[in-house]
Amino acid sequence: MATSGTYIFNPDLAEMVDEALERCRIDPAKITSRHVLSARRSMRFMLADWATKDYHDFRIKRQSFTLVQSQTEYVAGTDFDLDAGGVAILDILNVVLRRNGVDTPVEFMSRDELLNIPDKDIEGRPDRVFVDKARDGLTLTFWTSPENSTDEIHFDAVLKFEDSDTASDNADIPYYMHDAFAYGLAFRLAEKYAIPDLEAALYQKAENAFRTGSNAVRERGDVRLVPTSGSRRRRGRASSYR
Repeated sequence: MATSGTYIFNPDLAEMVDEALERCRIDPAKITSRHVLSARRSMRFMLADWATKDYHDFRIKRQSFTLVQSQTEYVAGTDFDLDAGGVAILDILNVVLRRNGVDTPVEFMSRDELLNIPDKDIEGRPDRVFVDKARDGLTLTFWTSPENSTDEIHFDAVLKFEDSDTASDNADIPYYMHDAFAYGLAFRLAEKYAIPDLEAALYQKAENAFRTGSNAVRERGDVRLVPTSGSRRRRGRASSYR
């Protein structure tokens, strides 16, 4: 049996909309521009919702920058470079300080812990960081204050999904999330266009497809449980569409 030998399947957004509408039993030949605009809006809301459910490995990008002596605050997009000028970042994972080629873990602290530090300007090797996730960007505050301008910070940044602007764009998702994307969009369209006999079934299929795709993303290393202060707990998986 001959196979194609290619690996290029990556449906664009127009195909995704057609697929979702067909799963809602709506003939794509009968759709209007209003359907398309509605579907595109639902895609954006859906991906924003996905970003809250759990960290996806395909949205994590390694970043680094060099500390400046006595500077404790670093703003994404200003003090260190990041995609889209810093607005693309959602959260920070796994921070280390690199000095002379040796990495030392930097622990997360809460807003209260930072506030309660008596002397915030004391210099030394930074070993704690507060991540301030503001509406328009993200700021990292380190303690102790950096004692030199040569130490490097390396961390994993969780990024937003890229926007879906035109019908020819591809969704910013990997191969194994295509079915979850189509079912999730179908559920949202069924909900909007009052198709009650399909809503429950599409919701369950969307949940199952999301869970299956997310499990395919998970790392395969051993699980290690590390106590934290409580302010930096990793989010557990919740319901994906409601």
